[in-house]
Amino acid sequence: MVKKELVSYVLEPMNDKAAEIIQNWEYPAPYDVYSFKGTKNGYLLNRSIWGIEQFYMIYGNGVVGQVACQFADDVLWVGWSFASELCGKGGGSLFIRKCVDEIRRVKSYHGPLYLRVAAWNERAIKAYLKAGFAYVRTIEDEIAGTNKPEDFWVMKLD
Repeated sequence: MVKKELVSYVLEPMNDKAAEIIQNWEYPAPYDVYSFKGTKNGYLLNRSIWGIEQFYMIYGNGVVGQVACQFADDVLWVGWSFASELCGKGGGSLFIRKCVDEIRRVKSYHGPLYLRVAAWNERAIKAYLKAGFAYVRTIEDEIAGTNKPEDFWVMKLD
């Protein structure tokens, strides 16, 4: 079961093998805008930021998540993707909490974390709220590659 296993997950620097696995993740509608399959994700494949901004979450030999984090004006912004076969099964908030713990460990950072999430993505928002994130404000942005401006929630975890 996903929930019990999450306590053993570890964040590792992105590598070729993990990136290849992640590039095959495909999500059903309406989450298909987050699919990696069939898109060339330059950020994910940028080796110069592997282990600095790009990581993957592993359990045993299995890649279960992609994790990104970057500083902007002394604020740490985070984002992640949960393996498509694990989505919608109730493990999202535990995955998020483990990502937070691992980012803090790897980056030696204990300040607030920020993220942005499409306002229509109620499933993710529910998981973020359950994991302790709080709504800050609404901004206009776009999901990478869509060229479609839409509302996003900025959320914060102290």
